[in-house]
Amino acid sequence: MAGTMRERQPGVWELRVRAGRDPLTGKHRQISRTFRGSGRQASKALARLVTEAQDGSHAGSDKTVGELLDRWIDHLEARGRTPKTIDGYRSLARARLEPALGTVKLRRLTPVQLDDLYQSLLGAGLSPVYVRHCHAALSTALRQAVKWDWIDRSPAERATPPGAMPPEVGPPDAEGISRLISAVEKVDPDMASMLFVAATTGCRRGELCGLRWSDLEVDKATVTVRRSISDTSRGVEVKDPKTHRARRISLDAATVSVLTTHHERAEQRARDIGSELSSEAYIWSQEGDSRTPWKPDRVTDAFRTHRKRADLEHVNFHHLRNFSATTLAGAGVDVRTIAERLGHENPAITLRTYAHFLEATDRQAAEVMRKLALPDLSNTESQSLLPGGGDLAGEEALDGPARNPDAGTDSMHGDRKLSVLDRPVES
Repeated sequence: MAGTMRERQPGVWELRVRAGRDPLTGKHRQISRTFRGSGRQASKALARLVTEAQDGSHAGSDKTVGELLDRWIDHLEARGRTPKTIDGYRSLARARLEPALGTVKLRRLTPVQLDDLYQSLLGAGLSPVYVRHCHAALSTALRQAVKWDWIDRSPAERATPPGAMPPEVGPPDAEGISRLISAVEKVDPDMASMLFVAATTGCRRGELCGLRWSDLEVDKATVTVRRSISDTSRGVEVKDPKTHRARRISLDAATVSVLTTHHERAEQRARDIGSELSSEAYIWSQEGDSRTPWKPDRVTDAFRTHRKRADLEHVNFHHLRNFSATTLAGAGVDVRTIAERLGHENPAITLRTYAHFLEATDRQAAEVMRKLALPDLSNTESQSLLPGGGDLAGEEALDGPARNPDAGTDSMHGDRKLSVLDRPVES
């Protein structure tokens, strides 16, 4: 079995080896590989390629995109990726990727074909963010194909997915959140309490569903997020939070009051069926003894029904998390504290998502500098840097209310007592 090599440009070689005939078509099969290096190195690489073709170790070159996606997803599942993630990749592959590229041989897949797919998806009305998700899945699968020696280079490296700036977060204001919770309170107090806690803690939907009464410490006014609930094709999955570590969130007095009232309701339901409410029971459950959690999809369905009553059909459940973050950011709470409350692994994620809400904090910083009363440099008669002989005026110069050192940055309501119905949320 012979091979050929051709220098396409200085230091870049095209290696080709004939690998016999295809048993189905009878056509000659050819293995092609691009190599970068000297002529001597290219010759050695060609010899290795000939050996691979002879012993069949380059069989992956005939694999299709569809076969790769199936094998890659199975590989992810074997490595412990969550069922929710696996379901998402399978759905994406079957709905968008395989219909367009499933039968294409990997060795014949080009960046142009990928770009054509992206344009087709955009033309079908899909968002740039969604198309970038498609590109990310293909790119990761193709990188794995390179590791498996199925292909020599990923065409996704040279493809051009659409740019997708993350949309600016625009959650409803405090009045809208209050109206929503009040409307839900009239028909579903349990759901109203979940919405209240979502707005004041910023917890994700699955994290709220995963809270147990043992996670709540009323005396310390804290709740610890230890798990998350996820809906999958195989049923409900209990898993770690997104960052795979627990986090403790301080609660304001109003949120503690709401949870205490909800606990009393849960205890009464348990008594009604001749049972007791265990400390390991879930905070939100459809069962009388709260043994099982609410399903996240059930929460979303109920939320969509309730939001119509408040004329807030544009609001989704995740906006409650956004409301919590933007309220804290607008109040000047530091980004690291907000990130810890939200469960962001890196404060940079928080900063990138909510940067436009930090403008108010930046303006406050400008006001601080203005109140230092530095001299007008256009006035040549100024004799001192600061009034009063140059001593910084401290808190008097800042002209703002003193912060309670015991209040911390985690409280959104201070010591005020609120009920779900009376004053659900204040900014």
